[in-house]
Amino acid sequence: MKTLVVAAMLLFLAPDPAPQTAASQDGTWTARLQDSWTRNNGERWVSFQLQEDDDRRYGMSIPLADLEGLGAQGERWSSAGDITFHVRRDAGAVEFRGRFENGRGAGMYRFTPNAEYMTAMRKAGFDIDSARVFRLALHDVSRTFVNDIQAQGYKTTDIDELVRMRIHGVDADYIKAMREAGYDRVSVPDLVKTRIHGATPRFIQDVKAAGFERLEIDDLVKMRIHGVTPEFIREMRDAGYRDLSIEDLVKIRIHGATPAFIKEMRALGFKDLPLTDVVRMRIHGVTAEFVKELRQLGYTTLGIDDLVKMRIHGVTPQFIREMKELGYGGVPSNRLVQFRIHGVSPEFVREARDAGYKDLSADDLVDLSIHGRRWMRKRK
Repeated sequence: MKTLVVAAMLLFLAPDPAPQTAASQDGTWTARLQDSWTRNNGERWVSFQLQEDDDRRYGMSIPLADLEGLGAQGERWSSAGDITFHVRRDAGAVEFRGRFENGRGAGMYRFTPNAEYMTAMRKAGFDIDSARVFRLALHDVSRTFVNDIQAQGYKTTDIDELVRMRIHGVDADYIKAMREAGYDRVSVPDLVKTRIHGATPRFIQDVKAAGFERLEIDDLVKMRIHGVTPEFIREMRDAGYRDLSIEDLVKIRIHGATPAFIKEMRALGFKDLPLTDVVRMRIHGVTAEFVKELRQLGYTTLGIDDLVKMRIHGVTPQFIREMKELGYGGVPSNRLVQFRIHGVSPEFVREARDAGYKDLSADDLVDLSIHGRRWMRKRK
């Protein structure tokens, strides 16, 4: 890679055929074919890493069709050899020179700002310097894009906001669609959040159809983050939970208290479960399989509180079976919980028997574990 960069630097030492109309800036670039991808419309993009001479680094994603000068080489970069190509943006042009070998490219770039662009942006009130105009060029923030955004009422948007909007696809059409969905004058950070998380105008309309007429942006974003879809809302209503708030729905999704889980528990006889109980069961791992195993072991009348306590304290079917093999079968669930709280385990029972304590009751085991463990160690 170092050889590629040195070779490209030599190319830039040659004098330019024409004087520059604005101050240019130089740096190095690298790219790998594996960093290319195809978007939904079939357009192929490639990612470049750029570094200025003062060590500032940038990333630049470019449609292959925008790389002027490659021609047919665009599909054969792995062995393109010496190459020169350009990317022209309204804010300025980037010239790339270098080499590609075995799918890896490197070389030098030169960015030449568009003086007319800089003048127009300054007149529009933007504080433009060489670093900012380069960022605007990298992300293709054109004057048309800026004018369209300002025409939608965002006249005080700063450069950083314009870049974020461009990166995440917040354009004039998106702002119009949000307004039509009932969200006018949404802040730039909120617009960007909706795009990042998919809380789009289409999603908003679907949520309205599900009965939530005018939600805050943060609620819409939370719904998208946690998978609260209109379909999920309808499924929860079909399961009997008709008056759930967004907070309730988000909590349900976070903990996996899905309609399928509710249906499984109802099949086991748990009808009309309050939402708090459904969430508690999911938090502590009370599953349909857990209930079935306990019933097979004779615990057929346990309530939600009993099941949750058993899971919290580690009273598993395996624990119950091991204690039963040692002669402690049919122990009530609350006593099993005491066993676990006070360290009465199969290992403890065997340890007590080895020390001469045989035929102990369940109460004796708990008492011995609380008060006699230190004495047993001394006796040994």
